[in-house]
Amino acid sequence: MNHLINPTQKEVRIQALLYLIGGILLFILNNDLLTIATRILGVILIAIGGTLLYMYFIKRASIDAGPLFTGLPAALIGLLMLISPESLIAILPILTGIVMIINSIMQLQKAFLLKDYGFSNWTITAGIAAIALLFGVLFLFRPLQSVAFILQIIGIALIVEGCLLFGFDRTLRKAKKEYEKDMHDYL
Repeated sequence: MNHLINPTQKEVRIQALLYLIGGILLFILNNDLLTIATRILGVILIAIGGTLLYMYFIKRASIDAGPLFTGLPAALIGLLMLISPESLIAILPILTGIVMIINSIMQLQKAFLLKDYGFSNWTITAGIAAIALLFGVLFLFRPLQSVAFILQIIGIALIVEGCLLFGFDRTLRKAKKEYEKDMHDYL
């Protein structure tokens, strides 16, 4: 357990390096990686759906229609993900945009209710809701660009995290050496 809480210097450096590599890949190849990941998930869904359909039609292992109603959609969605990953990649931000727009309108309504009740901080709620509304509209009308942008932000965050891990590891090793030297001099 202590090993999980206190990783070795080598493990910290490997983790930092993986963060840097992953961040750079996400920042540069975001659409390609998303397409590959979608296709891999499509193959997995086809395998799951195919297995369930095989169990239902060939093995006749189930009396109910559960494997049919689970396997057929899984295989069809997997096939869509394999053949046309871009369409699925475009649908998800559009759905997210619709949900964000609806939610932000509801939050704006709550902010105006707070104003009516005399709360002075209603503007914070209204501002956050307005920002969410803008992002929802962005997701709705620019789905592929918004996904690429989010992946670039995640890539940048991973690069920063990797740099911080390297920096913290170096600082910690330096502080440990100074502490050990001071303890040695003290004794």
